Amino acid sequence: FLLLFFYFCCMSLKNKASIVSKSILSKNGISRTRFRTDLLNLFYTTKVSLSIDDILKHFHNSINKATVYRSLESFEKKGLIHKVPDSNNLKRYSLCNEEECSESSHNHNHGDFICYSCNQTFCIEDIKSPDITCLKGFYVKELKLTLEGYCRDCTKI
Repeated sequence: FLLLFFYFCCMSLKNKASIVSKSILSKNGISRTRFRTDLLNLFYTTKVSLSIDDILKHFHNSINKATVYRSLESFEKKGLIHKVPDSNNLKRYSLCNEEECSESSHNHNHGDFICYSCNQTFCIEDIKSPDITCLKGFYVKELKLTLEGYCRDCTKI
């Protein structure tokens, strides 16, 4: 046991993330291809929202765009990622909160912040969307709370 503990502690962060990603993919019934493992690692290690172009650039355009879309679609269906708004109306994806999302439901009761300078989208968990259950006669499928301005990193510039 001690040897296993030592081995795990000495492993690189990338290897640890790969093991976690493989486990998450298996747990969710998603094929554990190298690309899907690496893509999920990318979300966990960067902790930012990613566009299709960001993903293609990260993988040096070595991956077919259709493969990226299929992988993102399967991650979204299983509650691992969700779409977030973008300043240019492009699709961006961010990690889901594991306690709030699953295959059967996505629950994103928070605001999103779009930075004017870096164009990054951040999930702001501290800002909850308002309760709109008082709207009688309306069926709201989606509520979006989007804030815009300059993020922490860009205000330091």
